[in-house]
Amino acid sequence: MNNNSTINVLIIAQLLTDGDLLINALRRAGYSVNPEVVRDENFLRERIIAKRWDFICLFAHAEQISPERLGLTLRELDKDICCLVLGDIDLPTILQANIPQSRMVAGLETLDTSQQAHMLTRVVNQELENLEARRNLRTTSASLRELEGRYQSLLNSSNDAIAYLNNGLHAFANQPYAELLGSPKSAEIVNTSLLDFVDESDLEIVRSYLRKSRFKASESCTFQLKAPERAGLRVSLQCVPVEYDNEACLQATLRPVSGNAAHQQLAKDILNRDLVTGLLNEQGMTAEIDSMILDAVYSEAHAAVTVFELTGFDDLTALAGKTAANLLLADFARSAEQLLPANNRIGRVDVNRFAILNPEPKPAGQAEEFETKLKEAIAAVCPANVKIQIDSGSAAVNELSQDGANVLARASHNLRFRRTHPSTAPATQDETTMRMFNLLERAIANEEFVLAYQPIVNLKQDGVERYEIRVRLQDKDNLIYPPSFLELANQSGLGEKIDRVVIDKSLALLKDHEDSSLQLTVNLTHNSLVSPSFLPWLSERLHTSRASTDKLVLQISELDIMSFPEQISQFGNRLAELEIALSITHFGCTLSPFNYLPHYQVKYVKLDRSLLNDIEIDTDKRTVLANTVRTLHSSGILVIAPMIDTIELLPLLWQANLNFVQGNSLQEPSDRMNYSFLQEEEITLSSF
Repeated sequence: MNNNSTINVLIIAQLLTDGDLLINALRRAGYSVNPEVVRDENFLRERIIAKRWDFICLFAHAEQISPERLGLTLRELDKDICCLVLGDIDLPTILQANIPQSRMVAGLETLDTSQQAHMLTRVVNQELENLEARRNLRTTSASLRELEGRYQSLLNSSNDAIAYLNNGLHAFANQPYAELLGSPKSAEIVNTSLLDFVDESDLEIVRSYLRKSRFKASESCTFQLKAPERAGLRVSLQCVPVEYDNEACLQATLRPVSGNAAHQQLAKDILNRDLVTGLLNEQGMTAEIDSMILDAVYSEAHAAVTVFELTGFDDLTALAGKTAANLLLADFARSAEQLLPANNRIGRVDVNRFAILNPEPKPAGQAEEFETKLKEAIAAVCPANVKIQIDSGSAAVNELSQDGANVLARASHNLRFRRTHPSTAPATQDETTMRMFNLLERAIANEEFVLAYQPIVNLKQDGVERYEIRVRLQDKDNLIYPPSFLELANQSGLGEKIDRVVIDKSLALLKDHEDSSLQLTVNLTHNSLVSPSFLPWLSERLHTSRASTDKLVLQISELDIMSFPEQISQFGNRLAELEIALSITHFGCTLSPFNYLPHYQVKYVKLDRSLLNDIEIDTDKRTVLANTVRTLHSSGILVIAPMIDTIELLPLLWQANLNFVQGNSLQEPSDRMNYSFLQEEEITLSSF
C-alpha cells in the first residue's frame, strides 16, 4: 500500500497517550492516519459495520475489549481487517483469542524510542501490503466471474459460429455453430467429434490442423463440411488454444467460404504492414510476439525481442527531408531482412525503431556480431555527411510475459538503460575522431566553415528578411553537418572558436547589407555561454563593425539553460545591455519550461518539435499548442515553429497565432540568401 494513502485505524487502548504515540509513529513513517478510539464492544461493532478499516490496534491490558472478544467480534462480522496487538502479552493468549489476520509485537509497551517505532512501522508496512494483496485478489476474482458471465453471454448471442474443442470433442457450441453443422440445438453438438462433420477427403487436413493448433494459433484451415441434413458446404476453420471450464481447449470459429479468400488474406496482411518499409508494423509485430507468448505458455518455448533505434535519424530528416529519410529506411529494412535467419521476424515499431523477434536467442557474441552487421548496413545506405548510430535493447519472451506491447516496452526501456549506462568505459579517441578534430582545428584557423541560410518567415510579413545561419564543415568535396562534429567541438573546447568565426562572418554580411532589412540568427554552443571572455569579445566586435545590434539575434538551447542556469542568467543580462535579442530553441522539451523564462530577457522562442507533432490529426495537441503560444505572447515573446516539412500545416499554425515558421517545405538551407519564394505562392485558410 502506498505510504501516501490514508489508512483508517481503530485504537483500543487504556491510555490515550499510547494511541497518540502510535499515530505519531505512523505519521513519521509517511502515512496519513484517520484514527478513532474504541470505547466499548458495541461501539466497535457499530464502527466496523459503518466503514472500511485497515487496522485495529489493540494494546495489551486494555480494559474496553479483551483479545478473545475482539477475535469473536471479527469472526462474527466476517471482516478482513489487520489486527496489531501491542505490549507485553504472551503468544498463547493471542493464539487462544483466535483473532483473524492478527500480528503480535510483544514488548512494545511504549513507542517513544526510534528503534521501537521503526519495528512497528515495518510490521505495519508488511501487513498493509498483505491486506492490499487480499483486497486486489477479491476484486480480481469478482471481475473474473463477471467477465466469464459476460463472455458466456456474448458467445451465446454471437452471430459467429463458435465452439470449444477438448481433444477434438465439442465441449461447447453456440447456436450459429450448431446450425452451420445442421443441428437445430447446440446441446446436440456437445461431446461429438468435429471430425464427424468433415468430408472424408479433408479428414487428414483437419486432423493435422488441429494437432498444430494445440499449442499455437495458426492460419485458418479450409475443408468441406459434411452435414447430415444439408448439402455439403465449404467452410474456414480457425483455432486458438484457450482455457474453457478449467480445461485446455481449442476455440474453434467456423465461417462459410465466400469471395476471393486469397485477396481477403492479402488485405488482412496489409493492415499489419508498414507502408514505408514493407515490414510488419507495430500492430503486426505485437501479434507475432503474442503468438510466441502462447508458445511459451503451452510448450515452454523461449524467445527474445530486440529493439534497434537509429540515433540521429531526426537530424537526417531535418537536413534531407522526409522523402530521403523514408528511402533510407526502406533500404535499411531490405538489408536487415537479408541478414536475418529465416525464422526471425522484423518490424518497424516507431519512426526510427525496429524490433526483431528471435525464436532462438543467440549467445551474446553472436548478437553483437549481428548488431555490427546492422551498423554496417546502415552505414552503407546512409549519406556520407550524416552520422547515424544504432542502439539496442532486448527483452525475453517466455511464459511470464504479459503481452506483446509489454515486451516491446521492456525492450525499449532496456535500450534507454544501455544508452545511459554503457557496460564498458568509452573508448579512447580513434582515428576517425582524431581526423575530425584536425579538420575542426584547420577550419577554425583558416575560417573555412561554410555558412548556410534558412529563412524564418513571418506569417504576417513585416518586411524583415530573417535567416538562421547554419554552419557546415568542408572536407574536400563533402560537407559535414553539425551533428557529426559539434559535440566533439564542445568536448574539446572548440565550440567558442566556431561561434566567433560564424559571428565574424555574420557581422560582415550585415555590414554589406546595412541598407536592407536583414536580420541574422546565430546559434551559440555552450562553450560560449560559460566563457568569461566571449561577451567582452562580442562587445568589441560590435563596436568595430558598427553593426546595428537589432539585426543580430543569438540563439541558445533550452537544454543548456537547464545545465547552466546561473551562467545563462548572467549571460542574458549582459546580452540585454548590448541590446542583442535572445532566442531560445527547443522550447518545451523540459518539464517546466515557463519556470525559467521570467529570469531571462527572451525575445524569441523556437518551439520543440514535439509540440508540433500530429497537430493536423490531434485536436488536444492543437489546444496545447494554442495555450503555449498564448502564454508566451502574454510575456511579450514571439514564437517560431521549426521543421515544417509540409505546407498543409501553415493554416493550423496561423490559427494557433504563431509569429514565424521555418522548415524545408518553405525553403531548405542554402548557401545563398533568397527570399523570393514569398511571392511565388499565396496560402489561405480557404485553400484547405
